[in-house]
Amino acid sequence: MRQLFTIFVITLLSAQALALTPYTAVYEAKGSGLSASNQMTLLPPDASGRIELRSVSKARGISRVLKRDPIVEYTQFEEIDGKFHPVEYHYLFNNSGSKRNAWVIFDRENLVAKSLYKTETVELDIRPEHVDRLLEQLIFRTDIMAGRVADKYAIVERNTLREAVYEKLGSETIGTKAGSFDTVKYRRQRIGSSRSVIIWFAPELEYLPVQMRHFNEDKVTGTAILTSYAASNSE
Repeated sequence: MRQLFTIFVITLLSAQALALTPYTAVYEAKGSGLSASNQMTLLPPDASGRIELRSVSKARGISRVLKRDPIVEYTQFEEIDGKFHPVEYHYLFNNSGSKRNAWVIFDRENLVAKSLYKTETVELDIRPEHVDRLLEQLIFRTDIMAGRVADKYAIVERNTLREAVYEKLGSETIGTKAGSFDTVKYRRQRIGSSRSVIIWFAPELEYLPVQMRHFNEDKVTGTAILTSYAASNSE
């Protein structure tokens, strides 16, 4: 038995009725000589039915001299018939209106996404499967759980339409501060980009990533590893 975790079992009424347990996961991230603490929180549905996945990254150590404000990134979405549908996405680099701040508003009825990046706003014609980059992570996890990984994942990011593919690399046991986990290992590659990320997903944590390693071609540019995890009952 793994220690420090209480995992709530989800009953699958069908492959379409798959959901994820709300949780908080904390990671230690490093890159370019800097370090940060990243907290990922999946919240239960609010009164309107919206669900939120929120990421808050705070610089640590000497890195705080360069970046005092936390980086806040979140997606709000709805779960309808077991499928996740994006509503809006926000990326806040700081609290004073940085040019790096971004957002995407999805109009599923008209298949349009309104997107802001670097102070420029555009409207993009999208397909029903287009989501933001945070929601893509959750959809991929539920797809692994259901045994139906898609050939491609369509994303709206930085005022453009993008696609990513996942390649299974095998399985591996990973030791973290939160415990040791048997994992399945995938490489995520955005089509047309030299950048990729290898992700270790833990089946016993509903395929939560427990380790990530970012690459630019063959060079490692950043890492993140799980330090703590807590599941919460949405009842």
